[in-house]
Amino acid sequence: MSTYSESNFNTKHYNLARPSYPDEFYNTLMDYHNSTNSAYELALDIGCGSGFVAFKLLDFFDKVIGTDVSSTMISQCRKTAKPNQNIQFLEGAAELSPPEIQENSVDLITGAECCHWVDHDKFFKESFRILKPSGTLAYWFYKDPIFVDYDKANEIYTNYTYNSSLETNKDDTFERYMGPYYQQPGHDYLRTLLKEIDVPTKYFKDVVRHEYDPVYEGADSTKTTLYISKKITLPVFLNYVKSWSAYHSWMKEHGDKYDVAEAFVEELKEAMGWDDTFEFEVVWATVYTFAKKK
Repeated sequence: MSTYSESNFNTKHYNLARPSYPDEFYNTLMDYHNSTNSAYELALDIGCGSGFVAFKLLDFFDKVIGTDVSSTMISQCRKTAKPNQNIQFLEGAAELSPPEIQENSVDLITGAECCHWVDHDKFFKESFRILKPSGTLAYWFYKDPIFVDYDKANEIYTNYTYNSSLETNKDDTFERYMGPYYQQPGHDYLRTLLKEIDVPTKYFKDVVRHEYDPVYEGADSTKTTLYISKKITLPVFLNYVKSWSAYHSWMKEHGDKYDVAEAFVEELKEAMGWDDTFEFEVVWATVYTFAKKK
């Protein structure tokens, strides 16, 4: 994502605003990895962003490498890493690994909240090339947070993240929603939790895909170990919105008019009768996919 490569992008703000992944999920991942491969020499986290998955993998692996196309993100990760940590951050794409990553050298590849942006054919081929035999490929996503028990809030959210005000209101002279400012087809892939893309069986076996959607299954932590729920206030939600790539793209074009994230939150306040101290629950729909190299 080009937005995250901009020199003025606040990576610390991004890391604090975004959801993290529960320990139970990492245990699920390691159980799968152990099923045919007990090697823990090298893990690679592609699209590593601010690095929190890569750093977590140090709990399990001797060495971890994080890659990202954003030099801004990589620079921040390098500053965060401690001298005694066996972790390395390299600028590079998921479809073409940096030369430091050799063929048949990686035990585990992870991709968290990033694989909707890649060229999937090239990504799967490259993952196959660098993984050891029976090595693990694992990628996962969360999509839009669901406001538990607040349908109107969910409707407003959908407007700002997927719709176009120019299509719904002919009196608008500029786009007031962020939906058109997301890169495609990645954003649509995220909305469907990448249902359209299958792991190629010519490269991989033992594929596991587990999807959870609170809209249909309710806010139920027993449905998945990748269960992400938070009780938050509107100021916290505002920071989350300001971490979106579409927010930064919208602000570059229309920021002289007003702050679209603040307008979003103000509409929630007015419609829901909430103030900055009101606490509400949001739950994210999630999916994870695991596969083994043939």
